[in-house]
Amino acid sequence: MRLVLACLLGGSAGWAMTAPGAAAATMAAGYGTGLLWVGLLTSAFALPYAVLQFPSGVVVDRFGVRATAVAGLSLVVAAHMLALIAPLPGLAMTAWVVSGVGFAVCFVCGAELARASGSGPRGMGIFGGVSLAFSGVAVLVVPFMSLIIDWRSPWLTTLAVTGPALALSFLAGPHTARRTTPRRQSILDGQLFRLAAVHAVTLGLGLVLSSWATTLFVTVWSFTPATAAVIGSGVLGLSVVSRPLGGLLTARYPARAREIWVVALVACGAATAALAWPSIPQVAVLAVLTLGILSGLPFAGVVGAGQALRPERPAAAVGLMNTAAFGLVVATTPVVGWAADHGLASWALLAVAALWLVPLLALPRPVRTRTGRPSPEPSSTCR
Repeated sequence: MRLVLACLLGGSAGWAMTAPGAAAATMAAGYGTGLLWVGLLTSAFALPYAVLQFPSGVVVDRFGVRATAVAGLSLVVAAHMLALIAPLPGLAMTAWVVSGVGFAVCFVCGAELARASGSGPRGMGIFGGVSLAFSGVAVLVVPFMSLIIDWRSPWLTTLAVTGPALALSFLAGPHTARRTTPRRQSILDGQLFRLAAVHAVTLGLGLVLSSWATTLFVTVWSFTPATAAVIGSGVLGLSVVSRPLGGLLTARYPARAREIWVVALVACGAATAALAWPSIPQVAVLAVLTLGILSGLPFAGVVGAGQALRPERPAAAVGLMNTAAFGLVVATTPVVGWAADHGLASWALLAVAALWLVPLLALPRPVRTRTGRPSPEPSSTCR
């Protein structure tokens, strides 16, 4: 029950993040605007979503998953119902900002539920994989739904996945107050910031490259749009498998988590650099396979380590790491797009390749329990 709700919470936010772009042409025509406006619509969602990750974690630690998720998703439903009144650009922009605020709690609540489910790194990997899968399914489903329900497709399909998450949140169990501790440690910790750096590049750069994969393959590699879309989809699509795989590896080899992170960072940096120089198509396919499979491996270990580092404030720890990840998405995505539009796509890829390696400068140490075992799995009550 907890893990299912965790996946629905993370998945509903993932769906909302990609839904407008999936029906960009239909949205632009229905609202009488251009594609730039659709891009701004996505940014209007992503900015509050990124900024509010850490405050959301603090709220979850204080009031619990049930109360926070119900409040956030209720705000989303109200905003979407309002947006369905008429295709007014101002109304849509406001509704999407409000949705970003409401959805900001979903990933943090989902991670807390995955932790509380008792399934360890395996459950965390499943949560991460399914959350990402919803984003990919939205890219496939929303364009087809737009043929039937026109500009309403992003709004109605998001309501369709948010509704079950809201219903299950009501059934998640009564609120249970967190036990107080004699002394609350500050969430601002150097070790947590190092974990946030790994989380930021492995999650954030994967999303950035996925967003511009089709454009970059057309611009740099001269692929046809159809070929570029098929190959580029692997950056996001394969992470659906790699995150659960990373959870299995972390559960089986907890002492090797740091080595897994190093391999993933170096390999993804090399793969991104390889995409900067066009050659035979097989190189592009191999680079995408590397990015898709390895970028998701650190997810379960890093998130679990952050929660274990601050067992008295696990949701706030995840929120801080997510702020770094989605902040990187907000800051980097338009820069890569600008570079591609000005003939600097190869240089942009090289810059992104260098970003993959930044966490290696201060790689986090393994987090240990009182028994000395790395990568602990603290217990929790679902509240």
